[in-house]
Amino acid sequence: MTTLQIRSKGTITIPASLRKKYGLDDGETLTLIDLGSGSFMLTPKVSKINRLGDRIAKQLKEDNVSLDDLLSALDEERKHYYKAHYAKR
Repeated sequence: MTTLQIRSKGTITIPASLRKKYGLDDGETLTLIDLGSGSFMLTPKVSKINRLGDRIAKQLKEDNVSLDDLLSALDEERKHYYKAHYAKR
């Protein structure tokens, strides 16, 4: 069990061992969940965009796709899209 102290302006310090264990860095956003009866829980708030970005990065790494490969494919898709939708006007 860890004891925390509320400081001025309501700040608390999470012990370094717990920050390291859970990968919490400076500026990390946490969600405070009120459990009632004076109890609450802190959970890391990971945005859906960050979570999705991590999943995409993991898949690209597994598939051995580089950023250059991805950008090149995007350029090709833009060219095809332009030809299909605007070139005939």
